[in-house]
Amino acid sequence: MKINGATRVYAHIGHPIGHVRAPTLFNQLLNERDIDAVMIPVDVTPESLPTIVPAFRAWRNLVGVGVTIPHKETMTHLVDELTPMAKLCGATNVIRRNEDGSLLGGQVDGIGLADSLVAAGHTLKDARVLLSGGGGTARAVAFALADRQVARLEIANRTREKASAIAAGVRAAYPECDAVIHGANRDFDIVVNTTSLGMGPNDPLPVDDEVLRPGTVVADAVMAPPETKLLRLASERGCIPHPGMLMLQAQLVWTLNFLGLVPK
Repeated sequence: MKINGATRVYAHIGHPIGHVRAPTLFNQLLNERDIDAVMIPVDVTPESLPTIVPAFRAWRNLVGVGVTIPHKETMTHLVDELTPMAKLCGATNVIRRNEDGSLLGGQVDGIGLADSLVAAGHTLKDARVLLSGGGGTARAVAFALADRQVARLEIANRTREKASAIAAGVRAAYPECDAVIHGANRDFDIVVNTTSLGMGPNDPLPVDDEVLRPGTVVADAVMAPPETKLLRLASERGCIPHPGMLMLQAQLVWTLNFLGLVPK
């Protein structure tokens, strides 16, 4: 990568920021596509977040801002406009700076997973999906899958209130999607884990192992380790594993298009 006076900048904000992998992966993608741009990590505390936004507006060679924990929800109130998906999720993790300095907030978490599944040849339309999780990623994935016309979406989470809230939100936005709290059903086309379970070697499975039936697609949002306990067991039982890195790669490609970063 050769940075020069024409290089555009994509800032990635969070706190702390030292552990994130996005800059390394995103810059590799920019290099591969011969795009004259660079992603840089920017450590911004929650208290300082409102004061840095005017700088983003004035930063003329800034193409956008990636947003990670703990700023995803707060930034929705600091941008000028949100995409429909970001509005539904109540969070933004990619922001485009337009030529006039205005900021458009998007949401790529769920879209990345949905795109990666489609790219791998899996059918989402009319699929029966089990979604494990009740946080922001689960909410984003739920809306993205409903947008791709899955027929039934069952949400499993230790806190039933969170699962119920996501299901209700999906039904309100997509009435044709049968979104409910997970019950006794064990027969699914796709199983998705959006929790952090699997990052540790002694973590329990994020889903009941009885749902891991031959032919079921099992997607894990956990990226490290690349093969979680869930994915390893899924392979052993004849399921189709879908690792978290595929989700991240699809997110990066979507982000390039959203920001308008194309080779010149």
